[in-house]
Amino acid sequence: MKKLILLALVCAMAGACSKDSSTPSPLSQLRKVTIKDAVMVYESEAKTRSVGSNSGMLAADENGNIWPVRFLTGQDENINVLRVKNRWIAKFSERYLLMIGSVFYKSDEGFSNALDDEFGPCMEEQYCLIVDAQTEYVYAFPSGIASSYDRYPLFMDRENNGYVLFHRNIYKVNFDDVNNLTLQPCLADGQQTEKYWVNANGVIYYEDWDGNSKFKCPGGRIYTFEELLNVKNASVFCGHSGDFYAAAAGNIYKIDSQGANQLQAEIVWKSDFYILAPDNNVYCPNQMKKTHITYAAGYLYVFNEETNELLKIEQNVSLPSGWRYCGWMDANTWVDTFVTSESLFVFSDDYKKLYQISLADYLVKELDLVQAGYEINPTTLSCSLTSAGLSFAGLRYADGKNVVGMINEDGTITANEKTATDTPIVSLVRLN
Repeated sequence: MKKLILLALVCAMAGACSKDSSTPSPLSQLRKVTIKDAVMVYESEAKTRSVGSNSGMLAADENGNIWPVRFLTGQDENINVLRVKNRWIAKFSERYLLMIGSVFYKSDEGFSNALDDEFGPCMEEQYCLIVDAQTEYVYAFPSGIASSYDRYPLFMDRENNGYVLFHRNIYKVNFDDVNNLTLQPCLADGQQTEKYWVNANGVIYYEDWDGNSKFKCPGGRIYTFEELLNVKNASVFCGHSGDFYAAAAGNIYKIDSQGANQLQAEIVWKSDFYILAPDNNVYCPNQMKKTHITYAAGYLYVFNEETNELLKIEQNVSLPSGWRYCGWMDANTWVDTFVTSESLFVFSDDYKKLYQISLADYLVKELDLVQAGYEINPTTLSCSLTSAGLSFAGLRYADGKNVVGMINEDGTITANEKTATDTPIVSLVRLN
């Protein structure tokens, strides 16, 4: 079996157990997480572990088959590990996932710092893992860093670097050699953020702790909005080409990278009397037409970065405003706008109605989820830009069961009967 290589970082692994303990940390022994061929992973709030699982998580493949997700250690697949409680899973890419949680285990000395529901007193150690979905091998960050992570987005650039937010700083991980992963802070000392975006060129857009929006070049130079755009606020989105765009002062700018330390803002669409590009709105991607879509005052605005045109489309259906999209979120908001390969889905504030905007012709369909017989848990909504359908978990009114389901592109809802449970499902993530 391949040996686990820990990340090369400035700080050493900080275990929860005493320095005098002879009990090895389970994190130093973890080898695999059984998620190969999974298209989604989900978890209920059950007090006891799923049968055959030491994590409480379950995985499903494209055929709907279900199996327990197990955290495996060494040749003896259960050494020291009593229970794993995963509190967040997200993906850098189709291959690499981030898992955050805690592992509970017995100490040889008998002391403890936690109480497990099934096993009583035990040790608890937080983990932050990168999981290779192809090989199932795991690679561990220092345990102390996991406590700072809470629902922040992950990004990849075209140089195979991943970006993640820890302790209000953005860190870069290079995936070229998974046996020698490194974690490098991107922001200077004193700079903090909880809102950020990284484009394909490695340019970082972030809002600092004082509310100032900035761009940071791969070489280190920082541009403020005032310097680059001559405005304080703008709606920033990442184009299909990988470049940043900004809607500001009614115009649309393209942010061009001119080497490692230089950016240039160019107006690519200039407002006229009839159309103003909405500022401070979220622009969602349309992979099908290579456009971006936003909504304001009863109109859809569609920007085409290939032709640099902005189209204004009046809607007969009033859509919820104040869109939030997964490319731009923080720990204090739920994402209520989701984009698949065929549709843009917008939820009402109470998640009882769903508006589906076709990416082919921008026509809107309305779905009443209560009439359809489902009560959706918003924290479980998950989808992919390259796949059809919106995955969810929730309560099915017909039999009172909690199920994992799919909102299909034709407006129908289907549930995987193998997932039916009496226990609420609290988390779900689509892996492709």
